[in-house]
Amino acid sequence: MKGKITILINRDSTTIELADEKSGVRFVEITLTPEQLSAALSRISMTDCEFITRGLDVIGKRHEWETFEFMIPENVLVLDKSGYAERLANHANTLLSDGWEAEGYFGSQNSFFTKDGKNWARCTIRRYV
Repeated sequence: MKGKITILINRDSTTIELADEKSGVRFVEITLTPEQLSAALSRISMTDCEFITRGLDVIGKRHEWETFEFMIPENVLVLDKSGYAERLANHANTLLSDGWEAEGYFGSQNSFFTKDGKNWARCTIRRYV
């Protein structure tokens, strides 16, 4: 597989990030203290470090995205704004198939519109194949 590496050396710590080129996901973030960085650069094997992993399920898969428009049902339209984006994303996900998932962000200027007298929403959907 092909990937990308980023090394960010700061006074208090060094961060090393690894990204999968195909999916575009930064799947490992390693944090080293100055002492750990010195040890690793001095060829001391198995140097202790802290790391975070994410997105391991999409490594090696191609990222696709599209714009998705859907009519907002009356039961989702409520005056209570808390959780509104989550409810819209959940509804959009019930309309999607083939691994597509709604991003859940509805804060852009063109997220909502009216068509044929009905309320519609627009969002980004993503999948990895």
